[in-house]
Amino acid sequence: MTVTPSHPTRHERLTAWLRESKLDCAVVLGADHVNHLAGYSRYFGGPAAVVVGADGVRTLVVALDEAPIARERSSADEVLPYGERGFGLDLDPLGSLLPVVAGLDVVASAHRIGFASELPGVEERLASAVGGAELVSAAAELARIRLRKDADELRRIAAAYELCWAAQQAVASAAVPGATEIQLFAAAQSAALLAAETPIEFVGDLLSGPNGAEVCGPIRIPGVRAVEPGDGVVADLVSRLDGYWGDTAETHPVGDARDVVAARDLLYGILKETAAALVPGATGRDLFAMISGRIRDTFPTGEFPHHGGHGVGLGSFEDPHVIPADATPLEAGMVLAIEPGVYFPGRYGARVEEIFVVTDAGGVELREAVG
Repeated sequence: MTVTPSHPTRHERLTAWLRESKLDCAVVLGADHVNHLAGYSRYFGGPAAVVVGADGVRTLVVALDEAPIARERSSADEVLPYGERGFGLDLDPLGSLLPVVAGLDVVASAHRIGFASELPGVEERLASAVGGAELVSAAAELARIRLRKDADELRRIAAAYELCWAAQQAVASAAVPGATEIQLFAAAQSAALLAAETPIEFVGDLLSGPNGAEVCGPIRIPGVRAVEPGDGVVADLVSRLDGYWGDTAETHPVGDARDVVAARDLLYGILKETAAALVPGATGRDLFAMISGRIRDTFPTGEFPHHGGHGVGLGSFEDPHVIPADATPLEAGMVLAIEPGVYFPGRYGARVEEIFVVTDAGGVELREAVG
């Protein structure tokens, strides 16, 4: 079932907010903001900014050396450079970036500017650069806009998600008696890198046997324990590609691990039941109660000491959250990872996780959603 988001795009929602708030433009700085609004992400890049006018025109401002690739890869209407050629020569790049931003016609003529930054110490310097214009925080509105993903965002999350599954396949193949946790983690990371064909960010938990009952880092991290027949390997693997994250968890049996396989299969049943409840109006609080209740009934002697899921996108662990305290109503187009788990101290743990898109008919698994 391919999912085609029907809500207004993030750019339409932002410009509508600018008009409603009587703001002349928005100025945002930081890698996630730039990626979100201009579709531009580099594995290693300098500070950047996006200026969005109330008419929707987007201007991306990047370091001089990045400008050619930014023009090639971004979705901005215009790309402007700042600074001079070279790397590491200017210890205050904001001193070159902010004057370019302030000099744009839409900023220079503005009376009220929506502002958000992931970079520290920017607001006071921008206020000085733009003179008497009023800066109005756009942070809360941008956070709200990020909750619902557009079609291009679904594709980018799905690309990172596929890397996670390539890593899971590598763990499944390498999880044989004698392999160490850190060897399995290295195999997973290598598989994701090779599948991406470019440097990526890769993190996760990978624990085996009794270690898997410790849930995750920082309590336990992959080490030199060698897996044994009958173990389960709990692999929660997370990767970031082009600025968007994917997230997975799987429990891999080593040899004849009947208890582990049975627990994993039951958890998948709970995951699918929860996915069906991912409809507009549902809340993370209610979903957590569903998951925790099913785990408690299915595994009376097991523990479930973590969240039941979370949003995925520009962050690997973002709003909304499947926890008792989150009463945010879900909306169509939100993307959530659902991850039930169960842990038996001193014996083993099991966890599974897939990503779903919220629709009126329930959650659609991301790979199916993007076709």
